[in-house]
Amino acid sequence: ALAIGIIAYYYNESSDQRSVDANTHLIPGLANNLNSVTKFTVTEAGNAVLSEVSKSDKGWVVDSRDGYAANKAAVRILFDNLAEAMLVEAKTLNPDNYIKLGVEDIDNAKAQGILFSVTGLQEPADIIFGNDGSSGNNTQYVRRKGEAQSWLINKKLKLNTDVTEWLQKDILDIPPERIKSVQITHPDGKVVNIANDGEEEYEYTLNATEPEGKMLSESEVYQVANALSSLQLRDVATFSKLDTESITPVITVFKTFDGLTITAKAYALDINKYFTIDVAFSADDVDQSVVNQGEHAQLTSDSAIKSDPKAAEELAAKSKQRLDGWAYLFPTITQDALTKKLDDFFIEKDS
Repeated sequence: ALAIGIIAYYYNESSDQRSVDANTHLIPGLANNLNSVTKFTVTEAGNAVLSEVSKSDKGWVVDSRDGYAANKAAVRILFDNLAEAMLVEAKTLNPDNYIKLGVEDIDNAKAQGILFSVTGLQEPADIIFGNDGSSGNNTQYVRRKGEAQSWLINKKLKLNTDVTEWLQKDILDIPPERIKSVQITHPDGKVVNIANDGEEEYEYTLNATEPEGKMLSESEVYQVANALSSLQLRDVATFSKLDTESITPVITVFKTFDGLTITAKAYALDINKYFTIDVAFSADDVDQSVVNQGEHAQLTSDSAIKSDPKAAEELAAKSKQRLDGWAYLFPTITQDALTKKLDDFFIEKDS
């Protein structure tokens, strides 16, 4: 009877504690202390750190990428969801069953879950996020590191395991109608020249003669003119840490109607090309058509997007602060557009 009583005591104590914890926040106090958070870390099986993101005097930065700017919106959404996450149902206490929920200890080399650690709060917050809830609802299994109890929460949190997903990906957004000319200079001295000299916004010409049996592909020309539109990175590195001393880069220079000069230098490293981007403004480079348009503002139309030298000057100043010292890996289509050779612009004529 004594043994049964002891078992019942521990069972009731555990059951009572589980009922108390249910319907409480996954990270107590987070909602009222979001500004106290200074860092978070994402770790996978074998204690391999995937990402470290911290708050600096410049805002959120990705430590795993030498302090490059983080995607503030992604960080905000994540912590808003974390602050709302509630424990809704107690699950197993048995470590042998953690594997079913994906909440094994992360030091296990075969662990399925992700450890999310928050720094800056009064109490440590180290949560192992496991599998989605089996009910099919917007739920997920979790376990606080160091605690035996596992839980079902009322959220399905998307924790980016790819460090690049925490990066601020936007680089530039200069639509093709603002591009006046593009020059691509290759290490062998060969040069590609594209210009918009016509009255139409998309009237680009390639300074070249069509080879016999081939014709110009206008889409290839447009791809170059469009390369800076919604330009986003795939990854980033500190330029000084790359081994580029022996590499002669492909240099691509864009000039806009409103006085910008954007210079992209491509360094071929293994299978990837890393690019440096420089943005400069000169009032002397503002096209006369833009000057005339500014003098007759009431006559402007959709083409006014070509013609804002003041905004262009501000963009150059802000871009210099943001882009200097970094080397970017771009999507393949952008890499190709920024390094095209003359032969790439021609296709076989239909027979």
